[in-house]
Amino acid sequence: MPGNHIILFLLWTVYCLLHSLLASIAIKIKLAVILGNQFRYYRLVYTIFAFVFLVYILYYQFSIETMAVFKTTMFSRLAGVTIALTGLVIMFICIKKYFISLSGLLSLVKEDSHSTLIISGVHKYVRHPLYLGTFAFIWGAFLCFPLWTVLIADTVITVYTLIAIRFEEDKLVKEYGNSYKQYQASVPKLIPTFRSVPVGEPRSTLK
Repeated sequence: MPGNHIILFLLWTVYCLLHSLLASIAIKIKLAVILGNQFRYYRLVYTIFAFVFLVYILYYQFSIETMAVFKTTMFSRLAGVTIALTGLVIMFICIKKYFISLSGLLSLVKEDSHSTLIISGVHKYVRHPLYLGTFAFIWGAFLCFPLWTVLIADTVITVYTLIAIRFEEDKLVKEYGNSYKQYQASVPKLIPTFRSVPVGEPRSTLK
């Protein structure tokens, strides 16, 4: 059983590292030169690859034997369901709003698919609502199903995402300059304060 858990840890780690590698600017520049006009489909192909890999990891995670980290109670299950559902709602709002651009489908109908800064929705309260929703969902699920396999997955995803946010924000500052710096100063990273940002200040369409 410990061996299977180590493999699961490695699978999630590789998945996260591949995400960073394939999304890096250096790799995109090299592939843009190699693929030429076909590079417009890169994000769509990557999205399909990431989805298939994710399905495989989840299949492996649910297929191995594991043990509970702690015994659940009615309170922990209720708290878990509430937190997880809240996370799902936030994720749904973000994915519904940005699915076309994030998935790469925009490249099928529009050659210039660069992201823009906008002011709308949950981005008025937190800079990375999709990440916030993801954290709420996975840790809420852990309270409902406190298994070692779930804890391993949640820990890898959380640590990776917190590190990735720092690099992502550096990239956004380079891309949008002072506009994004003003946004950083006005809106919290992950914990919302529910103070709406005045119209005219920037908003990231990313995560």
